[in-house]
Amino acid sequence: MKHMGERLASNPSGILMYHPPGRALMMGRLLGIEFATELLESILVVFLLAQTGLVSFGTRVGFVTVAGILAAIATNVSYWNWYGFPSVYTASYMFTQIVGFLCVGLAAALVFGRN
Repeated sequence: MKHMGERLASNPSGILMYHPPGRALMMGRLLGIEFATELLESILVVFLLAQTGLVSFGTRVGFVTVAGILAAIATNVSYWNWYGFPSVYTASYMFTQIVGFLCVGLAAALVFGRN
């Protein structure tokens, strides 16, 4: 560990995902997994919202949005910090996640407001 800082300062570093030739690009499968992941996140956060006693539209939207901010911070900041992901990428991806949760919060608040 003593010399690790010196090695990092004088040598290149990074992360490389290597896949040998022959890996098929199965766009449908990839999109399906991404959709299922986003749907599961939405279901879980709406379940958590249903467990609260929040009654106003704004507090419901805020609850889900804060959950999205927490999810975005939990993964992306660590990747930025430990692996050196670019700041612009990190901020952009976090923004995308937070806006997604905001949309889920708006939809859930509208639905719960009718019950």
